[in-house]
Amino acid sequence: MVAASETAVSIEIETLPGQRKTVPDAVKQALDYCNSGWLDISMDICGRILAADPGNAHALLVQGIAAHKNREPARAVAILVEALRRNQGSVDILHHLGLALLQCGHLDRAEVAFDCVLQGASDHAEAMAGLADVRQARGDADGAYELLKRSVALKGNYSPSYIAYSLMRFDRSLPPGEEGGWNRRREVRRDRPRLTMASLGSYGRFAQTVNEYVAVRLYAEKYGMEFLTPDWVGHAFFSLDDPRLDPSVLPEFQGWLQQRKDFARGFDDRVADPFRDRDLFLGGSPVNPMLTERRADILSWLTPRPCWDRFLEPPVEALRRRGRTLVAVHIRQTDWWNRDYTPLSLYLDWLDGLWPTLEDPVLFVATDEPSVVPEFARFDPVTPADFPVRWEGLEYLQDFHVMTRADILAISTGAFAATAAALNPSPRLLVHPEEGNRGLVPFKVWL
Repeated sequence: MVAASETAVSIEIETLPGQRKTVPDAVKQALDYCNSGWLDISMDICGRILAADPGNAHALLVQGIAAHKNREPARAVAILVEALRRNQGSVDILHHLGLALLQCGHLDRAEVAFDCVLQGASDHAEAMAGLADVRQARGDADGAYELLKRSVALKGNYSPSYIAYSLMRFDRSLPPGEEGGWNRRREVRRDRPRLTMASLGSYGRFAQTVNEYVAVRLYAEKYGMEFLTPDWVGHAFFSLDDPRLDPSVLPEFQGWLQQRKDFARGFDDRVADPFRDRDLFLGGSPVNPMLTERRADILSWLTPRPCWDRFLEPPVEALRRRGRTLVAVHIRQTDWWNRDYTPLSLYLDWLDGLWPTLEDPVLFVATDEPSVVPEFARFDPVTPADFPVRWEGLEYLQDFHVMTRADILAISTGAFAATAAALNPSPRLLVHPEEGNRGLVPFKVWL
């Protein structure tokens, strides 16, 4: 007997008008449309696959993911249960089933799904985050915290783990009597249209979400709208008071690539039909929101809350005691998507030429790869290990704050250090890698 998977390879279906693909290629196309936000198209392709190859577990999985993203978690549960019946033990199906069950409020069933994932893959960081959500919903904050801590250690770039763990770290870092001090919100104005962003903080890490926030807030203000936000790391860290978005709202994924184009058009020019009274999912800011004419406003928004001064100011003060000119370099070596990292030699050569020209310099090295620090030994570098106080779980924000206070800053590829450069109120010099890594050259952050 020929296996169903082998039969499917030989079946061709029309996925889109004028396009015929084998079933495996059709599944890949459906997934691509799902990931690109064209959920109706993705589900339609899955329906065509299932008409030709009933019970195809891969098509059912993609269809279930698309239904969940389309704010139909109950429908997603039914589809994913069928997918699991066809492919018992699939950790991918179990994980997405757990997410849909969680969204439906079925905590017991979601817990079973996530537990089954971890039985089959004990290092599944995403399932740990899902199980942490279950624990949190049941009031077991300590259990949720430990799961999130493990999840972040396993996969630090998984945004749901990162944001949930960071928010719990903020709660645990508040001084006595400051409970809830980071989540102060003003009441929403009822006489204005609204924009919401349920995805803020959940897709992408700190710098990406900060830039998304600034872009959407500028857009909302341009068109006289209220901007409602969920709990996210930027709200906890900065002195923001945006009205709170109901956490039960699901992000709007449908057609998000078109959303990005329309948002950029409405951001750059004044349009007659701006987004209004809807949720946005941008998948990262499609514009550079650091506008010179709004610089003072943006810097005032993105000021750290005073309650975090006890973690942020001692490192800066300690560096200032060691020298008059604070030089910071950010070295990224582990998590850039195309691994096109700037060679260390560029930073070292640049420092060799710069150092003799400075008055009593001190070097701070921020990096995701501590093994590179000895390369800077001749400059007697300071690292976060030398800070007088460490902010457990939020050390990256100490690095970020020092970069916003440096006199001279050399950044790496990516948004983290570039955003710190933007929030540095009075740098003497900012440099970044020249195209092709030919050297470090001065740059301007603000448009």
